Amino acid sequence: MQLSVIVNGQPRSAEVDPEALLVEALREGFQLTGTKVGCDTSQCGSCCVLVDGVSVKSCTLLAAQAEGREVTTVEGLADHGRLSALQQGFWDEFGLQCGFCTPGMLMSMSDLLSRNRHPDDHEIRSWLDGNLCRCTGYQNVVKAVQRAVKLVNSPVHIVADTPMKQFYEEQVQFLMDKDVDGLVSKHYHDDAVIVSHAGIARGRDQVRARFGTFLHWVTIEEVLSTDNFTETDNTLMFEATIKSSMGVVKTYDAMLLEAGRVKLQFTGSR
Repeated sequence: MQLSVIVNGQPRSAEVDPEALLVEALREGFQLTGTKVGCDTSQCGSCCVLVDGVSVKSCTLLAAQAEGREVTTVEGLADHGRLSALQQGFWDEFGLQCGFCTPGMLMSMSDLLSRNRHPDDHEIRSWLDGNLCRCTGYQNVVKAVQRAVKLVNSPVHIVADTPMKQFYEEQVQFLMDKDVDGLVSKHYHDDAVIVSHAGIARGRDQVRARFGTFLHWVTIEEVLSTDNFTETDNTLMFEATIKSSMGVVKTYDAMLLEAGRVKLQFTGSR
């Protein structure tokens, strides 16, 4: 039979046996071998995928039952080569050893995070109940999901575990809320200086006017990523990819702080 499905956002078709399981269609028909076959008895969860956004064990579903539906496999979690927050969490917290069961865990936890952005440890462990692993002991898997929760809920998609990262996270939240007064009064000195392609702004009044003009024309919708974050006790530098009402831009910032407020800032974009 001819199977037509949306796989990882793309229409796909393949010739499969009418009695083929979905896991067989994915691995053999579409060559998506990230989905594993572990136990053949619907116990281990290594074959978990999302069907219309819901995690299922693809060894218990006929391929024909997925006709016309949306299927997401582990290969579909990354965005243009950039790891999802959940994948990054597994990477950062060493949430795998041999890795055979990891794709199924990633898909189960993706379903969880789509339903609840703030799951507690009990809920994380409960959702892992259908995913068996012989080598991690699960502790690092739970830590990986906990880290992913922090990444998902951060406006800048970093774990704000240092004062400078917390400062940056708060600053972006001010900008997303278009709260110029809150931003400038809390984050900038009376004699702060901002140097950018638009010129030099000196003092709070000019800084306030600069941010006010910018946010009048531009709405920051989402910080897609924060990269190369470097910090000391009083400096921070980073790159950010920002989705805004004007499109996607890359920004570069370097800040010198004094007593917790910006004294000098260099900023640019492309």
